[in-house]
Amino acid sequence: MLSQVFSAVFRPDVLCLIFIGVVIGNIFGCIPGLNAPIAIALALPITFVLNSFQSVALIIGLYMGCTAGGLISAILLKIPGTAANVATTFDGYPMAQQGKATEALSYGSFASLFGGMFSSVVLLLMAPILANLALQFGPWEYFGTALLALIMVCTLMGERMLKGFIAVCFGLLFTCVGLSPVDGVALRYTFGSTALDSGFNLIVVIVGIFALPELISNSNKMDDTVLQATVKRRKFYVPTLATVKRNLKVMLNGSILGTFIGILPGMGGGAASLISYEQARRTSAHPELFGTGYEEGIFCCESANNATTGGALVPMLALGVPGDTASAVIMGALMLQGVTPGPLLSMDNSLLFNSVFLIVFLANLLMWVFQASTIRWMAKIAVVPKYILFPIVALFCIAGTISIRNNPFDLAFLMLFGIIGYILSKNDYPLAPFILAFILGEFVESNLRRAITYYGSFGGCLKVPSIGTLFFFLAVALPIISVARRIYASRQKAKKKA
Repeated sequence: MLSQVFSAVFRPDVLCLIFIGVVIGNIFGCIPGLNAPIAIALALPITFVLNSFQSVALIIGLYMGCTAGGLISAILLKIPGTAANVATTFDGYPMAQQGKATEALSYGSFASLFGGMFSSVVLLLMAPILANLALQFGPWEYFGTALLALIMVCTLMGERMLKGFIAVCFGLLFTCVGLSPVDGVALRYTFGSTALDSGFNLIVVIVGIFALPELISNSNKMDDTVLQATVKRRKFYVPTLATVKRNLKVMLNGSILGTFIGILPGMGGGAASLISYEQARRTSAHPELFGTGYEEGIFCCESANNATTGGALVPMLALGVPGDTASAVIMGALMLQGVTPGPLLSMDNSLLFNSVFLIVFLANLLMWVFQASTIRWMAKIAVVPKYILFPIVALFCIAGTISIRNNPFDLAFLMLFGIIGYILSKNDYPLAPFILAFILGEFVESNLRRAITYYGSFGGCLKVPSIGTLFFFLAVALPIISVARRIYASRQKAKKKA
């Protein structure tokens, strides 16, 4: 198997696509307003002409490139390229203002490699074990797993938990449109329109929800000008060995934390980097230096946010449940290729399943080589005016949507989901639960209906002593516990004030 994996991945076309993905991902990542889900969504139409190995190579390259690329604008402009790089601004920008932009960029780039590689090892070790365990799952267990993932996404939203549930309901509602997935006879919510018989296309929904709202939100910032710090001319931007040794513990802690958070559905790199930053500050020998341009502040958050990438792929590959928004879009891309992530992937397409691990390793390595050798040039892209970049992105959105099925209705649906995404984001509704619910909706429905058919009723399913029942009751208990804790905390706060 190992030789087959190497033969499948070490091909010129696959390696080129990983590299192309890394380059484009870095460009998207370092431009504020663009992020990994948008980059992957725009690449989806291209994957139609690629085979599954080539598609995975391109998409994984984009994912790794985008996640790491955001550190450039975060350090040079104090504008994080993606949400995962918010914490990088705390010490990266002050360091750049002290004339150490080159050092800050090299620290961030190396920490990204460290975190990405660490999570790749965890992915390699954990995904096959989880997939083997999940092979024992039936429809009820799959339903419980997917339901728990949807509930966790909402409960981890904190103050926005209710909005997360509303977004999930919207996502599930839209996935119900069209032909019923189990009986294949009933048409639902089509209102007599044949354009809705097959439901909404996944690419249309993803591009509409993620890309268009960002373009609309940035339409009034097209003329914004930014000033950047100077980056010294070097062939390769790497920290010294002494610096790496000094920050090894911080990077290791950040990588462990980031990988764990990446496995949890819905949290992503933003939460990982912020939590890692706070944890590093509390445990540091010099907490007073954090926020003043301290190197530990860059190493901890960049290792954490890149470690979420491998972590997020663990549940996606092993259970068919994505760990973050980007992995949800990656899962959608694989499904468009006829590949269903989950435990059966390790049996039905074990070559692809195992090749993903090697592709993730290579994508992280190429990401670092590219970034460490081109940081000075990438820094210039971060200041390209938005009035040049964003019309090009808008053109890609429209051309990509039309090219899928040559269906003019898809353009109308793109606008519909663009408006929905804009309204949701402007009212602070999280988009990740919406897209996760849309991707998992058919999976949840079909497994629930099969389980009810098998056990006779929903009550019969609840009497089954299995992990599916455990996950179901956990899914019910989590929101109740979360609300109870919030009420208790608020009462304690009120008592202290009194």
